[in-house]
Amino acid sequence: MANELASSTSPYLRAHADNPVDWRMWTKDNLAEAARRDVPLLISIGYSTCHWCHVMAHESFEDEAIARVINENFLPIKIDREELPDIDSYYMNALQAMRGQGGWPMTIFATPKGSPFYAGTYFPPAPRGNLPAFTQVLAAVSQSWTERRAEVTEMTKRMDRGLADMASAVSDALPAEAASELLSAEELDSAAESLLDSYDPAWGGFGKAPKFPPLMNLMQLLATFVRLGGTTSAREGALAPGKVDTVGADGHLEGELILDCLIAVRSTFARIASGGMRDQVRGGIARYSVDRQWFVPHFEKMLYDNALYLRAAVQWAKVERALNPGSKWLALAEREVTDTANFLNADMSDGDRFIAALDADSLNADGVLEEGAAYVITPEEFAEVGREGLLQLVDSPAAAELSGSVVAAIRIIDWLGMDDVPFDEEHPAPWTTSATVAQQERLKNLLGTRPQPARDEKTITEWNSLAITALAEAALYAGVSGSEGTSTAAGPPASWGSDAVHQWEAMLARFGADSNLEVRRSFTGETPGPGQAGLADWAQFITAGITVRQLPGASVQVSDLVSWGARMFAGFTVEGDVLEVLDSLSDEILDVRSSDPVDNTVPSGRSAAAEAALLLAETGLDSGAETGLDSGAVTGSPGSRAMGDSSTGTAGAEGLSTGRLLELRDRLLGVYRALAGRAPRGCGHALWQSERALSPVRVATRNAELRGFAARHPAVTLLTASTGVPGVSGSEVEVPEGTAIVCRGTQCSLPVATVGELLEQFDGF
Repeated sequence: MANELASSTSPYLRAHADNPVDWRMWTKDNLAEAARRDVPLLISIGYSTCHWCHVMAHESFEDEAIARVINENFLPIKIDREELPDIDSYYMNALQAMRGQGGWPMTIFATPKGSPFYAGTYFPPAPRGNLPAFTQVLAAVSQSWTERRAEVTEMTKRMDRGLADMASAVSDALPAEAASELLSAEELDSAAESLLDSYDPAWGGFGKAPKFPPLMNLMQLLATFVRLGGTTSAREGALAPGKVDTVGADGHLEGELILDCLIAVRSTFARIASGGMRDQVRGGIARYSVDRQWFVPHFEKMLYDNALYLRAAVQWAKVERALNPGSKWLALAEREVTDTANFLNADMSDGDRFIAALDADSLNADGVLEEGAAYVITPEEFAEVGREGLLQLVDSPAAAELSGSVVAAIRIIDWLGMDDVPFDEEHPAPWTTSATVAQQERLKNLLGTRPQPARDEKTITEWNSLAITALAEAALYAGVSGSEGTSTAAGPPASWGSDAVHQWEAMLARFGADSNLEVRRSFTGETPGPGQAGLADWAQFITAGITVRQLPGASVQVSDLVSWGARMFAGFTVEGDVLEVLDSLSDEILDVRSSDPVDNTVPSGRSAAAEAALLLAETGLDSGAETGLDSGAVTGSPGSRAMGDSSTGTAGAEGLSTGRLLELRDRLLGVYRALAGRAPRGCGHALWQSERALSPVRVATRNAELRGFAARHPAVTLLTASTGVPGVSGSEVEVPEGTAIVCRGTQCSLPVATVGELLEQFDGF
């Protein structure tokens, strides 16, 4: 008979519904039952695309004998880490404190109150290497619980104290004066230099294998390049055109920060885009590369990775277009934009939402789950596809356990570095040749006949919002072609904007409307998951709304954005000498609220909130023209406390003026002063926002040509239809028809009417 997980909103949990283990969900009632039975909790935490989670499930949780031991001696609880990230974070801290490292599946043994006393990750069914058998672990923990309870109690007390101290360690360690000001240009230069110290000149990226795509750091370096005058210098001749077009092809740095930022970005993007971690057949990227060369992926595809890859590719394309609109680099950047946006819509969309992930494993020819079975190709199969095009099979020791080879396009690197190979209408990019297109179509047909990876169909607000933002940014970029104003929105790009608007409106409808809006962490279909929305969910939701608002046909109101921003800051920040930032609302069982500023696989809640504050400040909400808000108009918060409780929230009765938002932005980002020089890889998104915050540019126009040009320029932070700046009379400064006004804060240009004049304004600030 199915266990309690059969009614879960998590596909990962429902996959364990038929286990002989009597799995329960994370509820007060289940913990109370453990207390009545006087048995410890066995908490197993994982997620749908976790390979070793599947392995442990098959080896142990499907085994009748092991299940009997678990059911008799423990109360077993299964948690989807993506639905309850705050609980996952709490127990991950415990695991790392006990074992020195973490990972999934996470196996936690805890008291009926949830206090951990023993932890591990994957345990095999029989002893293997240094790992004990899972049954040995179960027996030892059960014996400790029954025979050495005093020791267990003492251990849980120490862990509870340690985890509570850990939760506040970051904010407690920050001096107020260090965290109240935005990072300076000099500090951001030092952060970029520190990041480049770990750059891999041979293969791009940072550090050694395994390699995760450093997408937020790439956006940081692009912003540093623009701030240092990279695009302006290229136009003014300070950088020779030939130099600009060829630098980065061999990947080696030159010792000059402005050039090295561009080299590291180009090399890393080129290596990823031509490797096996990037799906050369359907588009999109896998979660990480097992090897240093980006050849062999860990095959699961996560929504957040692909959303961030699309955002980064759009930023890269903007820079390359500003440098040379006819370059090979721009062609490659736009290929990554197009293929990734289309992949999101084709493979990770479910009509009115984006799904969470595609599994790494699928059934092979023998009907057995195997990692990469849906993607790898044998030499015999590839021979039938044809070897005439760009695509080829790559060899790597990391692929030893795969049943075939990975498809890559590594000759792109050669093409980029060949000065004597022209790039024009008669000499197209190698991925557009008829031979390569034929290869790709044959591979797509071949792989389409195989069993496909499982889809995690749940919708996670944070990731869904990231994907909407990325698609909207791609649509804004794809709107026009250069200064001529000719449309490039033919084929799939034509729908990116309408798709982003549709996805946004559907997400908003799931939350309710107006004062009844309730942001949730996740949904499966129309059913909300068990977790409350955290700071990252709220921040990415608001950023998505601001980005979608720039698209034609969107009807996102500034008044709503302000209201949501006020609720977010009231619910997740606490005013003091240092701005205390909380990632989640209090869990009813553990009563813990994490605060982690590190940008890991996704932007931290803190740095995501900084982006939302930065963009909100650029909407011109002080004008009152659209907001209709006075100082005390916003009420309600994500949690239970009232908006006007100034002892807890930061927005309070004073509302969110532009000045207040800029202060919040700077205090959110100031905390990264301690991390920027020493650990820049852990704060890439925060450093990107810090770069943008130094000199945000707002372009107000209703003219299609000027708007389209501004959407493709790397200096532009936000597009609006109005200036948001009060004039001498107090009313908003209007934008004359057919012109654009460029603003930085309250400093605005005179109206300009041509693309050339607009470009001069970007250089002139």
